[in-house]
Amino acid sequence: MEKPAAAPEYQSGFGNHFSTEAMTGALPRGQNSPLTCPYGLYAEQISGTSFTAPRKVNQLSWLYRIKPSVTHEPFHPRVPRHERLLSEFNQSTSSATPTQLRWRPLDIPDSPTDFIDGLYTVCGAGSSFIRHGFAIHMYAANKSMDGCAFCNADGDFLVVPQKGRLSITTECGKLEVSPGEIVVLPQGFRFSIDLPNGPSRGYVAEIFGAHFQLPDLGPIGANGLAAPRDFLVPTAWFEETSRPGYTIVQKFGGELFTAKQDFSPFNVVAWHGNYVPYKYDLSKFCPFNTVLIDHSDPSINTVLTAPSDKPGVALLDFVIFPPRWLVAEHTFRPPYYHRNCMSEFMGLIYGLYEAKADGFVPGGASLHSCMTPHGPDTTTYEATIAHGDNSEPFRIRDTMAFMFESYLVPRVCPWVLESPYLDTNYYQCWIGLKSHFSSTNTRTAENGNLAVPGSREVPSEDNQSV
Repeated sequence: MEKPAAAPEYQSGFGNHFSTEAMTGALPRGQNSPLTCPYGLYAEQISGTSFTAPRKVNQLSWLYRIKPSVTHEPFHPRVPRHERLLSEFNQSTSSATPTQLRWRPLDIPDSPTDFIDGLYTVCGAGSSFIRHGFAIHMYAANKSMDGCAFCNADGDFLVVPQKGRLSITTECGKLEVSPGEIVVLPQGFRFSIDLPNGPSRGYVAEIFGAHFQLPDLGPIGANGLAAPRDFLVPTAWFEETSRPGYTIVQKFGGELFTAKQDFSPFNVVAWHGNYVPYKYDLSKFCPFNTVLIDHSDPSINTVLTAPSDKPGVALLDFVIFPPRWLVAEHTFRPPYYHRNCMSEFMGLIYGLYEAKADGFVPGGASLHSCMTPHGPDTTTYEATIAHGDNSEPFRIRDTMAFMFESYLVPRVCPWVLESPYLDTNYYQCWIGLKSHFSSTNTRTAENGNLAVPGSREVPSEDNQSV
């Protein structure tokens, strides 16, 4: 009977300088690139930022490997081409639309499909060539990657599995990622994805020319939201076996290229640095919320952000809507109706989303672009106001929705506008909203002010006793 694979071991922390070795003494001491590395290994640096970037944002790692990654045949365009991956968003590749869009979940493919072939672009902005912008993809796969590794030269991947566990082998080690967790695979790292529990589908955000970081906490203080210690980084793991015909699939400018080599790219015996893949369990997020009146802005639930060069403005935020208590008094508790200078792509990992009673289901997605109005559907609105001011505190349970939010305006790919999964009746969820206007205010006006039900009147100075 085959022995089950051991669970991966991890290092803890966000942005730390990590050191790990799969063989004792494999890391050089006192320098990065000695004339001869321990065990005859090759030293190889991978840089996530320019050499002269300020120290506080500089990202790089040193890998000590059995053979260097340069040992491969020339790259050639992959055949057949992957026609549904983009990293250049303009009028010839994609469309601008202010219409609210929603898609039903993807079916799992009938034919064998791995992560690479199951990946397709939904929308995006900017360009990987000018190192500024983002792309949002979805994937559905039923087959492990076999005899190949994927490398994204265009940007960082933030992968949000919705169905099926992912077993990811990277040059830094192994990661196991289940629905309810996320993984960030930085630009340039080679990785391979296996499906140990069968088919998988999910969402991917890709950012060009930037990296994710933890948001500043501001008035919240020193603690809360995603804690640095809950981010997990792999420990060194390597394979030495010969792999004739092994294929490296490189994403470059949105196109795929392949190169052959005779060894596994996962031959890194030791490494150190701060440029590294990592995962995070969303259930560990510490949410904040209003405890008296009104609904907090969704930015309070930011897990990771890729900031732009404008203070307070994100190239891409990753925001979640986790289980939590709602306690606000005299407040419409679901998200309010709004038009936003940011554009919002939403997905649902499991459960129900509080602002949509129908139609938005796990594995589905929606897109509300810059200044396009959106908010709760008719059913949610009517059910909420029917409670009046008698709503007791209650807990939103068994749900995990998320949002990719950007200040760049996304262009939408033609295949998702023509997709059979597009919900062409999405707009009807708001058509039933009716006027509740009355010229007679139902609240009592005193001294020119509206008295809020349940509030206590504060006496004026004229009638206070001494």
